[in-house]
Amino acid sequence: RNTIEHNTHLTSHFQFKEKHPTSCIENNYYCSHMRFSFAIFALSCLSLTQASSPTSSLLRDDLLGLIGKNPSGHKDGNVINEFSSKLKAYAETPGVDSSDVLFAIGSSVFGVDVTVPKAESAQTGEDEEKPVIVDFDYMKQFMKDVFLSYGCTEDQAEISSEVLIEADKRGIDSHGLGRLKPIYCDRIDKGILWSNKPITIIKETETTALVDGNLGLGLYIGPYCMNLAIQKAKKYGVGFVAVQRSTHYGIAGYYASMAAEAGCVGLCGTNARPSIAPTFGVEPMLGTF
Repeated sequence: RNTIEHNTHLTSHFQFKEKHPTSCIENNYYCSHMRFSFAIFALSCLSLTQASSPTSSLLRDDLLGLIGKNPSGHKDGNVINEFSSKLKAYAETPGVDSSDVLFAIGSSVFGVDVTVPKAESAQTGEDEEKPVIVDFDYMKQFMKDVFLSYGCTEDQAEISSEVLIEADKRGIDSHGLGRLKPIYCDRIDKGILWSNKPITIIKETETTALVDGNLGLGLYIGPYCMNLAIQKAKKYGVGFVAVQRSTHYGIAGYYASMAAEAGCVGLCGTNARPSIAPTFGVEPMLGTF
């Protein structure tokens, strides 16, 4: 399970909790520049929190309706103005929860900043926390639905979402659900990578292969190539597969683990943009892999 704390930004951050994967999502819900699946995810999670009065409940329902009916509403001035006025009215209703994710959506998606003083607990004098619980299976299905909405096949969507959720389960905050929008969805929108491209084997021997990813989803290309390497290793003792024109493929450890689970020794690496300066250097020249 994952405890979602609704703060003031819509970024996703996980904290690894224990061996049977649990994690804390802080500042969740990627809604900006997302397709309808993202609106559905926000709505399904938002509905778990109940408003505190009939008036605030009606306003909250109106706000949820705006999100659900206008998946691209953040680009529509009329929708933004309507959302802004309703959100401000909602904030002024007595007993409204200041941690309600609607305020985070207003800030990060619609550009509407509304500050609501947090109510203090009558017993402790501290802010009352009202976490919403979302398990890993739910998040994986959400990511799979997003990939499907972008035109991925069932197999591509299933494998890609599995690679991402495994990062969250391992506590690797930087490479799980938090990368779904900025690394994959946004890049598909910009034409940097493609949601459904064939994988081409350019050259192949008994123990090696050169694969062209055709700028498809690295999250799908990576498992395909590791499976190919495993098959060769099982038959000939070693398998080495190189890939060209692939894209971001998530955590490298996922692929080494695939080999280990198959009874092999697995090594995996990739190139990366220059982000690290060499020893005694000042200019970034090295990647992080």
